Amino acid sequence: MKGVVIALVMVVVAILVLVKPGQATVTCQQVVSSVAPCVPYLTSGTGSPPTVCCNGVSGLKQLASTTKDRRAACQCLKDVADHYQNIKEDVAAGLPTACKVQINVPISRSVNCNDVQ
Repeated sequence: MKGVVIALVMVVVAILVLVKPGQATVTCQQVVSSVAPCVPYLTSGTGSPPTVCCNGVSGLKQLASTTKDRRAACQCLKDVADHYQNIKEDVAAGLPTACKVQINVPISRSVNCNDVQ
C-alpha cells in the first residue's frame, strides 16, 4: 500500500511539473497528428474527407477541451497551413462540418486565435 501511495504522489508531482498553470496542455505535435490524414482532402478539395481524417478531427475535439487548448490548437493549425500553401481555405474551414464534428477551433489562416473561446 505504501508503494502505491508513493507512486501516486510521484505521478501528481510529475503532472504539476510538466503542466504549468495557465498553459495549454495540447501540443502542436498532437494537433498535427490529428489532422495529418486530412491534408490530401484539404489540398484536393474533392469528395468527402476520409474516415481517418474525421477520426482525427474528432480526436482534436477531445484534445482541445479548454480555451487555452483551443487557442493553442488554432495557432498550430495556422502555422501548419503556412507550410501547405495549396490547402483550400474554404475546404479547411468546412472540415468540421464535413466530418460532422463541432470542434470550436476555427481552421483558417486569417483567424485571430486569441479570440477563440
